[in-house]
Order: sequence, then C-alpha cells, then structure tokens
Amino acid sequence: MAKTKTEEKTDIIWGTYLQSKIVDVKPIESSGKWRKLLVAGQDMKKEPYMFNKVKKSFQVPLMSASRGGGVKVVFNDVERTFIKKYYSKYPTGMTEKEFFEEELGVDLNPYGEPGNNFWRDNKKSRVTLTKEGMTLNLNTSMGMLRYKILLSNKNLISPSYEDRRKRATYEFMIVNQGKLTTKKAEAGKLKSKAFAAYGRIISDMDSMKGFVRALGRAIPANYTNDWLEAEILDVLEENPAGFLRIVEDPSYEAKIFIQKAVECGAIKRMNDKRYVLDNGIEIGDLPQSIQYLNDPEHQEVKLRIKSQVEMAKRKEN
Repeated sequence: MAKTKTEEKTDIIWGTYLQSKIVDVKPIESSGKWRKLLVAGQDMKKEPYMFNKVKKSFQVPLMSASRGGGVKVVFNDVERTFIKKYYSKYPTGMTEKEFFEEELGVDLNPYGEPGNNFWRDNKKSRVTLTKEGMTLNLNTSMGMLRYKILLSNKNLISPSYEDRRKRATYEFMIVNQGKLTTKKAEAGKLKSKAFAAYGRIISDMDSMKGFVRALGRAIPANYTNDWLEAEILDVLEENPAGFLRIVEDPSYEAKIFIQKAVECGAIKRMNDKRYVLDNGIEIGDLPQSIQYLNDPEHQEVKLRIKSQVEMAKRKEN
C-alpha cells in the first residue's frame, strides 16, 4: 500500500547547515614575521601583532588558473539535505549553496561575472577584523557565512586555538570557547590529581628520595627537605601529566631500587643507558635491567643487591 504524503513526511530526517555553536575570532600573539613590528618594551608573548585601530579584511581567495580560476568554493553544491524551513520549495532536499542563497537572498555562484559576483562585489562577502576580533554565532546564516569566509583563508586564519602555531603566516585564530573551557577543566583536574600525589610524596622523606631516584638522579650528600620538595615541585609544575606518568608507572618502585643500587655501588651505570653489575655482568638499559632483576632466575642476584642497599642505608643513618 502506497504511503500518503503525510506519512512520507514523518520519515524525513531533517537537517541543517548551521551549527549550535559560538566561536571567537582572535588575533594571534606576536611571533614570526610580526616580531619586527613591535616597538621597544612590548611583550611579544602577550601583545597581538595588530596595533590599535588597524583593520584587516578577508574575502574568499581566488583559485589559481591551473585549478580553473574563479573564487574558491566554500559551499557544497552537490550533497542534499532536507531543510524543514524550505521543504515546500525543495522537496528533494537542498544543497548547502542553495540553503545560503535562500537565507541571504543572493546568488552564490563562485564563477559569476565581475560586477555581478557576490564573492567579489557584495559587502557581505568581506569580513573585517580589528585587534578585538569578533564573535560568531554559527546558528545564524551570517555567522556561518563569515566563519566559512575566514576558514577559506587557510594561510592566514588558524582553524583552532591548538593549531595557531602550525603556520608562521597565521594572523587570527578561531577559538571554540566551549572546547577551550573543557580543555581547561581537564587540565585543572589533572593538576589537582598531580598535587594530591605530590602531597603524599612530600609527607615522607623516603618517598621524596624515591621520586628523585625514579628520575635516575642521585641524592646529594647535603640534601635538605626543602631541596627535595623543590625538586619534586619543579617536575610537577613543568608537566603535571609527565609527573603523574612517573608516579603511576608500574616500574616506579623498580626504578627507585636500581638507583639505590647505583648509589651504593651494587650496580654501575656505564652511561645514561647501560647498567652493569658489580661483578662486571652487563644487564642492559633501564627497562632491560628491571626485567633482569624481576626474572625468577636472578632472584639471588637481586637479594644480594638488596642486602647491599640496606647496608648502605644503615651506614647513612
């Protein structure tokens, strides 16, 4: 039995060419070719490359002659989506280009003749930015149009905050505040977790020494509590994720044990990579040395090293 028009409509999956998202367009901090534009005393890490009242205008770039010329295509004109608002006019769906033509009331043909080409002649085809940047609501047709125009300038606009350093030519970046906020929250949780581990480590002298030893570093004879805490804190602040990788490493205790053995002479470190027993037997790099000492066949060797470590500790105390 054939479906009625009403029944057919209920099967339609409605789509949209807009996004429920707000992004900011911000100038990138001074670097690269803009470095020379700064006046004496300016902080290059904070001052954007643009000076006050300077405006920068962007349009969709032109294609090279080898690629057919004309304006670069930014709206898809092949794939079709059912748009509820325009269903009566486009019952078989509409392309992205058709949707924005309806929304903006203009012809978006990228190959239009000069004087009658939206992309070169209409003021809406130009996005002008200042040092303050711009906020775009991608759930509006104009917001999405400007977003597309900016992204088409691949050499000048970074598509994200994370990519802003990938090209020296970037002048502005698109910042998804929601995504950036999420990343900041994740970084905050990571740092909190690292500081919780730091608190546990500095509560005990042996734990502090153990952490420094896990880095493959010897404890100096004139160490103090403050020195140990500062060394550990430096590692955390430089890289909280790296700090957690150290303390959560399954071989953490084994690394500490080997460093203790090195300090008492039970194991010799020939260079940064190779370890040798005090009888001259080479046991490999750090992972290989850990594996060697964990091998059931080498437990007598490990017990002998352990007794040497304990004896050295008693002398120290």
